[in-house]
Amino acid sequence: MKGRMGLVIWTIGLARARAAITLANMAYNMKRWSWLDRQAELA
Repeated sequence: MKGRMGLVIWTIGLARARAAITLANMAYNMKRWSWLDRQAELA
């Protein structure tokens, strides 16, 4: 599966795939939050 972030999941089992997707989402959200925080400081 390839999405907007270029994520490719190569796991066996639904639980591992969900964990990989959850970690990728957390990383994306943290990156976005830090970007938004920097934008708020500049404004």
